[in-house]
Amino acid sequence: PHHLNSPTVYNSVFYTAQFWDGRSPHLSDQAQGPIQAVPEMAAPANLVKERILSIPAYIAEFKTAYGNDVDITFPKIADTIATFEKTLVTPSPFDNYLNGDENALTTAEKKGLNTFIDKGCSSCHTGIAIGGTMQPFAQAAKYKFAHIGDFKGDEKGFVKTPTLRNITETAPYFHNGAIWTLEEAIKEMGSTQLGIKINDQDAADIKIFLGALKGKKPTITYPQLPEESDSTPRPTFD
Repeated sequence: PHHLNSPTVYNSVFYTAQFWDGRSPHLSDQAQGPIQAVPEMAAPANLVKERILSIPAYIAEFKTAYGNDVDITFPKIADTIATFEKTLVTPSPFDNYLNGDENALTTAEKKGLNTFIDKGCSSCHTGIAIGGTMQPFAQAAKYKFAHIGDFKGDEKGFVKTPTLRNITETAPYFHNGAIWTLEEAIKEMGSTQLGIKINDQDAADIKIFLGALKGKKPTITYPQLPEESDSTPRPTFD
C-alpha cells in the first residue's frame, strides 16, 4: 500500500474525483474501496452483503429508506454510505462573505485572501471545495518530501488538490502527511507548485485567511448499532 495521508470526508461531495489519484468519480464508488482494501477493512463485497442481510434491524432500515422491494447489494450499501457523506458540509464565514456579507471576514482575513489570490494559490484551490480537482503536482520544483512513500499520482502525475475547508484542523498536510504546520505547507507550495518564495509575513497572512474556511459541522447523532444474529458471519483468522 502507498504511504498516504487520509483526506477529510467533510465537503468531499464537492470534489470532482475521489482518492488522491482521482480513481473514483464519485462518493458511491469511493465508498466501496476502503471496505474491501486489505490494509483497511479487508471485507470482500459478498461478505459485507451477507453481514448486512444477517441483521434484521439493518434490513428494516434499508426498507424504510428505499422501500420494501429494495435489493440490498454491495453497491446499494456503498450508496447509503455516500448519502450520509453528502450531508457532511461545513458552511464557513468565507461563504457568508461570498454571499455578500462584507463583515463576515475581518480586515486581516481579507488581507490574507488578497495575498492568497495574488500569489496564485487559487489557480488550484478553487471551486466550492476550494480544492478537490485533479492538478499536476510539483510543477516548479521537486517536493522536498517526495522520498516519503511511493505515491506518484495518476498515470499523468496528477494529484487531487486537497480542500482547504477546515484546513486548520486537518494536519498533517500533503499526500504523505510529511508537513505539520500550515506556514511550512504554504511556503512549500509556493516553491514546489508556484515557483515563488513566500515570505514569513505572506505565509502568516494566508494562514489567517485559511482560518476563515473553518466551518460549522453538522450535528450527528451516533446510532446504537443493531444486534447480530446467529447467521451473522464471524471473523476468521486463517
